[in-house]
Amino acid sequence: MAITATPASAATEFSGSPTFVDSFLPPSGSSVIDFSIKLVDPYITTAGADLGKPAKKIWARYTKDDTATTPTYANANITQPANVTAIPNPHEVIVKGSVPASVSDTPSDKWRLQLGLTAPDATAEPTSWTSFEFVVAAATKVTNFDIDPDNVTLKSGSSVDVGVRAIVEKAGGEVFKDARVESDSTSDYYSLQTGFEADDKTYYDYVSMDSSTATGRWQAKLTFTRGTKTYEFVKSFNVSKGTTSKAKSKITFKVSPTKVKKGKSVKMYGIVYRGYTSWGPWKKKILKLYFKKKGTKTWKFAGYIGANNSGKFTKTVKPKYDGYWRVGAFATSVTLGKWSSYKYVDVR
Repeated sequence: MAITATPASAATEFSGSPTFVDSFLPPSGSSVIDFSIKLVDPYITTAGADLGKPAKKIWARYTKDDTATTPTYANANITQPANVTAIPNPHEVIVKGSVPASVSDTPSDKWRLQLGLTAPDATAEPTSWTSFEFVVAAATKVTNFDIDPDNVTLKSGSSVDVGVRAIVEKAGGEVFKDARVESDSTSDYYSLQTGFEADDKTYYDYVSMDSSTATGRWQAKLTFTRGTKTYEFVKSFNVSKGTTSKAKSKITFKVSPTKVKKGKSVKMYGIVYRGYTSWGPWKKKILKLYFKKKGTKTWKFAGYIGANNSGKFTKTVKPKYDGYWRVGAFATSVTLGKWSSYKYVDVR
């Protein structure tokens, strides 16, 4: 996210105002707010040994509260122009720098960047500065991040629903990119939906784990992008299980298309498997199709789908609402049940 500051004063050496990128606080630790500004006539143009060298040294400093009686300034990072062999046309250069920011800082419109110019070999700060005020937004935060239960005990012949809850405090520009629960020690994971409840900040979803699920430490992970930054919020929990002599099952589930006009059909299809040490088709298995409308918590039964001798199944559905679809292969006396992953369908 780029923000162009409003200059409080002007200097002929600088052209316009700096542009700030990712002008917001980090959710944890520290980061930097990058800026860039155009500098005109940056090089020595007279013939001689100094031709093409920077004509000025650039200084940068900042304060986080320019309303204080005596603002406290600290040095900002600034990259000096490099020597050139040919004077650019137009005679200008983009200068880049950055201002540090940390989670403990206060978001406000009171931040100020000051830039100054001196002779190239000067060691003393400039006697005059050009000031630019800029806004620093609040951090993206995830609070009340809970796993229920946070110690999962898998039961033979049945599944355990594991709920993921969180409050996401958005401050502008966030994109919810991914949500999942994943094993710390294996490649096993379950995808979660990336929608919010009606208040646009409460997140909830759950996965069903059975005895085919890897044991050990797991984590729920919510991934957001904001500007050029990517943030991952995680919450750990533990999974353990007992022994079982039942066969395992798994389902591949696909939906096409995933965006559809109201009244049009989508195809839901996949393959259901069962096995002990290797996978084979779960022949003639009757699956149950469920739907959860976007913004709600309840999965509703939507019909049956029968698999053929190859374990393949297919069904045509006309969705009425945006929401999530999944199929379940329910347990028998000799085979464990399994839910498919969730698939989102956008009804236009």
